[in-house]
Amino acid sequence: MKRNTILTFIMCLATLIGNAQPKFLNKVQKSIVSLNTYDRQGNLLHQGMAFFTGENGEGVADYRTFKGAHKAVVIDDKGKQTDVKFILGADDTYSMVRFTTSTKTTPLSLATAPQPLKSSVWVLAHAGNNQLKSAHPTVETSEMIQEKYAYYGLNTQMDDDMIGAPVFNESGMLVGILHSKIGEKSYVLDIRFQNELTMKAIPGTSASTALSNIFIPRALPSSEQEALVYIYMQSQVASNEAYMDMLNRFIEAYPKNAEGYFRRATPLIDLQRFDEAEADMQKYLSMADNKSQGYYNAASLIFDKLRLQPEPAYAKWTEDVAISYLDQSIAAQSAYPNESERSLNDVRCRALKGELYLNKHDYDNAISSYESLCKDYKPLPTYYYMISLAREGRGDSIEAVIAPIDSALALYGEPLPTEAASYVIRRGQILANADRFREAVLDYNRYSYILQNKVGAVFYYERSQIEVNARMYQQALEDINKAIELAPTVPLYHVEKGAITVRVELYDDCIKACQTAISLDPSIIDAYRIMGYAQLKKGDKTSARQNMQKAIDMGDENAKKIMESEF
Repeated sequence: MKRNTILTFIMCLATLIGNAQPKFLNKVQKSIVSLNTYDRQGNLLHQGMAFFTGENGEGVADYRTFKGAHKAVVIDDKGKQTDVKFILGADDTYSMVRFTTSTKTTPLSLATAPQPLKSSVWVLAHAGNNQLKSAHPTVETSEMIQEKYAYYGLNTQMDDDMIGAPVFNESGMLVGILHSKIGEKSYVLDIRFQNELTMKAIPGTSASTALSNIFIPRALPSSEQEALVYIYMQSQVASNEAYMDMLNRFIEAYPKNAEGYFRRATPLIDLQRFDEAEADMQKYLSMADNKSQGYYNAASLIFDKLRLQPEPAYAKWTEDVAISYLDQSIAAQSAYPNESERSLNDVRCRALKGELYLNKHDYDNAISSYESLCKDYKPLPTYYYMISLAREGRGDSIEAVIAPIDSALALYGEPLPTEAASYVIRRGQILANADRFREAVLDYNRYSYILQNKVGAVFYYERSQIEVNARMYQQALEDINKAIELAPTVPLYHVEKGAITVRVELYDDCIKACQTAISLDPSIIDAYRIMGYAQLKKGDKTSARQNMQKAIDMGDENAKKIMESEF
């Protein structure tokens, strides 16, 4: 009887210890919330907990709960749900995320000094039904991270559902977040580590990895200039919607920063909201400190729209409007503090004017712009290239079109460097268009040599076409075989091989090439006609008639003429 009484007492004591709660529980309970995250389709992804460390909705949670999330919701002790608005920072290595909601919150009080060894701490975690469960372990070990943050080892293994829970000292001050459990121990990450979780224009590796796996909008960096750099970096990868959201937030935070309005014009153009883009550009021009730079940027923006998105047209943005902005930029060059900067602006404005004249087919003014640049400043190969394009557009003689390319190449000297390759191939194309095929082949050869034969299938195909016209059939066959080697699934190359081999009476090779082309694309008409002609030359009139008829049925007039004359 006495033994049973003692056993009952021990069991009751164990229950009391298990149910023990810290005296500060009521004070901190409303700052500890449940956390649900969701995938792109809105399906529940992870469940965990979070807690607030700031009064404007700033909170901390375990990164693993946020990994893969497109949406997150916190749920307080009264069941109220609030969306996570922005991610403030994240770290993959130490598994911590800072976030913010749009509501005011009651922050936990943070410990400012490390927790001593052998001291007791409280771990509080959700147990369902708006209840918290607790554990009361002891700090057994303490190490330092980055020489300023503690990493505690507890003498007890916590339950899996307590990972990410807040850890307090006996006074109710927040010490850290339950980070992990290994073996019989659990580990706590110093809450002060949250100070490392800030948005940066160029995040570190661990932050970058974590942020790349969270698809909830991110806050902007707190520094105005770093926020601008961050927005620029994100412009390369973010969707128009996400990029617009960043710019709207930047402008809301820094309404007197002209750069924000100018940058917002770009996605507005992509969205064809041209009047809004124009309004932002005018706002930018009115606020720009350097008017000369502002006018040049406005002209560049209009040119990009005309060049990259010509349709639908926008009446307020034409080449003439952009040119007028460039004239204003040149007139306002005194805004630049020294002669070298003024000269640089003059050069870029006149070069852009040349491109705008080319875009509107005003070839005389385009040529004048680039020729004046060559006269007034150090000539550049690109100026001569543009003169060549303008002369070609104007209908000048082949000699007049080629002469600027020769001038561009002369600037490089011999041996020609890699960057000269585009000028060599340009000259080869001009010569080919003028039916000077053998000269064109020489330039194609030079181009390949300059690039150390690091050219693609398209190059070999184009050169083979020129070689055929130059009656250089062996070279043409070698080139088309090289194109097929590099791109064996392009049916056009096999058809062209058929066309070349039939010329040199390699009829079996022709038939095989055409059969390959048809196997890749049964709708390629030329293959049936060329194969039929090769079969005819071999004396296989039955097969030849079938393939010629197939080509005729598909609308090939040349096959019809062959049928009429040969059968």
